[in-house]
Amino acid sequence: MKIIKIFSLLIILSAHFLFGQSEIDREKGLIYLQSNLEVLASDLFEGRETATRGEQLAALFISKELTKYGVKPFGDDETYFQFFDIMVRKVEPETQLTIINNDGSLKVLKLGDDFYFSKKLMPSDKYNGNESNIVFAGYGITAENYNYDDYNGIDVKGKIVLLQSGAPKIGEVGFSLEDEKRFGDSNYKIENAKDHGVVGALLIPSARLLRVWGFLKKRSVSPSISLINTGEADKETIPLALLSEESVKDLLSYEKYSYDEILEASENNKPISGFDLTKKIIFNYKTNSEIKEARNVIGIIEGTDEQLKNEYVVLTAHYDHEGIIGGEIYNGADDNGSGTVAILEAGRRLALLKDNKRSILIVFHAGEEKGLLGSKYLTENSDFMRGVVSNINIDMVGREDTESIYSIGSGKLSAELYELVERTNSETVKFELDYTFDDPNDPNRYYYRSDHYNYAKLNIPIVFFYDHMIEDYHKPTDDVEKINFEKIEKVSTLITELTLKIANLDHKLKLDKKIEETMLTD
Repeated sequence: MKIIKIFSLLIILSAHFLFGQSEIDREKGLIYLQSNLEVLASDLFEGRETATRGEQLAALFISKELTKYGVKPFGDDETYFQFFDIMVRKVEPETQLTIINNDGSLKVLKLGDDFYFSKKLMPSDKYNGNESNIVFAGYGITAENYNYDDYNGIDVKGKIVLLQSGAPKIGEVGFSLEDEKRFGDSNYKIENAKDHGVVGALLIPSARLLRVWGFLKKRSVSPSISLINTGEADKETIPLALLSEESVKDLLSYEKYSYDEILEASENNKPISGFDLTKKIIFNYKTNSEIKEARNVIGIIEGTDEQLKNEYVVLTAHYDHEGIIGGEIYNGADDNGSGTVAILEAGRRLALLKDNKRSILIVFHAGEEKGLLGSKYLTENSDFMRGVVSNINIDMVGREDTESIYSIGSGKLSAELYELVERTNSETVKFELDYTFDDPNDPNRYYYRSDHYNYAKLNIPIVFFYDHMIEDYHKPTDDVEKINFEKIEKVSTLITELTLKIANLDHKLKLDKKIEETMLTD
């Protein structure tokens, strides 16, 4: 009988090494995944928006699951929580713009229907309620290295500028990819406008923004969130309003150039020079702000090797989502309930195995939807970061084809990590790994758009798994009924085995190039 038991144990162990886990464990994993996601993506959690009751409930639920699995707390004061303060700002619905026509008649633009008020930075009250002249200033870009300046030859001091979205194509080569991204960002446009003495800005929507105008309309009265410790939350700036297409057409009617003429000129790579409008405008905005507390959730599976246990492989997923918008709950089952339960399940399996020489951190970031805030805070304020050797980030893995997954960034800093991902996948779940989004020319730029990037900025090798679900992305229809649990289970298996491989290397992952070099080529 003893021989039979030993033989059975050997078969189970062999199954783990050959296939990652037994069929029984796989079925148990599916049960955990489904039950956990049905809780996290339920209406009870109110869309898990950062610093809300829903987020707090989700954090408590996650911490209770970690306790059950034997994953120890690694947050503040021996808890699972790493707390950080955020500034929550809101633009009130009565905010409006008033256009003064040259005959003295008025046209009032309403928030949401006619314009979307940018809340990235809090506008100073000194710009509120003032009647101002308007100047079209192209794309609002000053680029001396390219001998390009939209502000050349126009007087904008003390005036409102009307700007085009994005960046133009200039010359035969154009801006570099990095400069095109930088110049096209609204933060840059605002800062450059301030440097030229501008008191406010109106933004002409791009085709991409027009496609999501309905979503922007709902978000126009939702809170904006920023970290306290970066100084951004307290920084005052000029107001920025993104106009609807109809509002831009009205504003440019009977002016030197119409909306259609400006678009046509841009499409033909012949941007129009700046000019004064005959109309004037008044910003009338009402805002309020308050400091709230958010939290990351952090658990640890301690390493078994005394020499390596102070080094960390970090498994991450953001657990926040959009909350309640326009009275509808955005449950975020795939985004990112799927990633949250995937690393919960990986944590459960890893805690059972206890086969990791390096320590493993299971981290659930808050505030990803608001600008990667939780991961930014963690990576800039955690002593353990000096020991982090790799980050595996999961964001949306429960939809699309069961047999494939997008793999992003594994070879950006470390060819060895790329090879480990490939080998681990071929030995376990055999996904078709799609590297489409590693193309430096891909316009989606997902490498820069989820929490892993704050680790990569510190030259920590990362890999990001993602399903590219777009049908219900940031919609109230992203619900658990549409989730493919077989796919999430495969992802959990893959990241469990990949984590073990990295945790048990006899060396740190080899770093081939640093983030600065990567950014120059991406």
